[in-house]
Amino acid sequence: MAVAQKLYEGLPIGERGLVGLITYMRTDSVRLSDGALAWSRQYIETAYSRDYVPAHAHVYKNRRKAQDAHEAIRPTSPDLPPEAVKPFLKKDEHELYTLIWNRFIASR
Repeated sequence: MAVAQKLYEGLPIGERGLVGLITYMRTDSVRLSDGALAWSRQYIETAYSRDYVPAHAHVYKNRRKAQDAHEAIRPTSPDLPPEAVKPFLKKDEHELYTLIWNRFIASR
């Protein structure tokens, strides 16, 4: 959680300065913003192919006891894939960010 906290609060990413790389990580929500759904679909189409973009975005339902004040844990920006930020992160930060990125893209 300490590493995730750093990714959330922000790390220096080159000329961009301090950048928060993930959304709030102390949540069990599965809800995503419309913007995140849109950019993830566009990213998948560009990076992989239109064949991998479903006709409709998957929408998951929260469990009854889920804390839904925040959206699901996800990367904050489509233009910061793991390979783009690797030079600026420590090994453990990059590994966690890559895991979050890959799971988010896979869920779409």
